[in-house]
Amino acid sequence: MEGILPYDQEDDLVAEARATGRALCRVYRPDEVAVVIGRGGNAARELHEAAIAADGVPVYRRPGGGGAVVLDPGNVIVALVLPLPGLGGIPAAFKLASDLVINALAACGVAGVTQRGVSDLALGDRKLGGSCLRRERGLAHYTTTLLVDPDLALLDRYLQHPPREPDYRAGRTHRDFVTTLRDAGWAGSARDVQEGLSRSLMKSFVSLGY
Repeated sequence: MEGILPYDQEDDLVAEARATGRALCRVYRPDEVAVVIGRGGNAARELHEAAIAADGVPVYRRPGGGGAVVLDPGNVIVALVLPLPGLGGIPAAFKLASDLVINALAACGVAGVTQRGVSDLALGDRKLGGSCLRRERGLAHYTTTLLVDPDLALLDRYLQHPPREPDYRAGRTHRDFVTTLRDAGWAGSARDVQEGLSRSLMKSFVSLGY
């Protein structure tokens, strides 16, 4: 696919964390419908390119790995940049970041979220959020996209079945595999989730000495 744009929404956050050595977070909502593929993602294998082009939807490539996702204003994106010594330890970095988000969700009244597969956030056997991680010396840059109240019809319209999937997906379609906070009974808005997670994560950083 021609014209894939760099996804640079968190570059300034990473640069600040590198310069200061501090843990930083940003919780935000997309202001457009867009498709984002991972650093090594193959658009021809992961995307329905004709539908994306027909709808005039932009496609971005993020610096982290993971599969393709659809963003819209019903999503909430959580970006964490955490100081971590060394370079490796990807599973431990995923667990640390996932636990921070899971605890922040619990503080907002969303209980029962777990980490499944390598990096998914799930409620039961349904995926609530997909995550990716970029590890470099001295820090980990983690991003997860939480499904609050998105247009789920766009998933099957824009995304092919992924070339790799966690065991718990069991071959399900996008729509049958995912859930949303709205489906789980969340009565608030995406903005409520955004604001609540921001507050909870900052409190966690303070308590952990970040």
